[in-house]
Amino acid sequence: MQKSAQPNTRSTKQGGFTLIELMIVVAIIGVLASIAVPQYQNYTARAQASEGVTATGGVRTDIAEQYSMRNKLPTYEEMGTATTGDSTGDLDISGRYIESVAYGGGNTGAIEITFTQNSALNGAQMNLLPDDENPSNGWICEWDSADAEDSWLPAGCRRE
Repeated sequence: MQKSAQPNTRSTKQGGFTLIELMIVVAIIGVLASIAVPQYQNYTARAQASEGVTATGGVRTDIAEQYSMRNKLPTYEEMGTATTGDSTGDLDISGRYIESVAYGGGNTGAIEITFTQNSALNGAQMNLLPDDENPSNGWICEWDSADAEDSWLPAGCRRE
């Protein structure tokens, strides 16, 4: 039996993506990245600011205890801190993103946290203040740096 010659029929359609399809994918990725990157930077800055709140937990407890016993905020001398010449006491607290922590004492009872330059906060200073000048009511965070954004403040101590 003889085989008859059959025409060679190949599909002329080639696999792969067209240039327009690839450009659409790149555009979608660009839009998603333009939304995700700033949100991630805010998340990172907020997490680093939270380290400052966590690191000062013991000091805040000591201040609240002193306030409850004497009904006034302790001075930086009473907290056992060394003076630095500007009416604040260095608390000798540091961390991965914390450069220094100081207690102001006096009427405000402010705890001043300075962050490192290599952090997302870029050397910003955050102040922790007793709510209504009573540490038993909680603490409020605020930035002392113009470059810092309020969205970077930890959720637990933002001023409402």
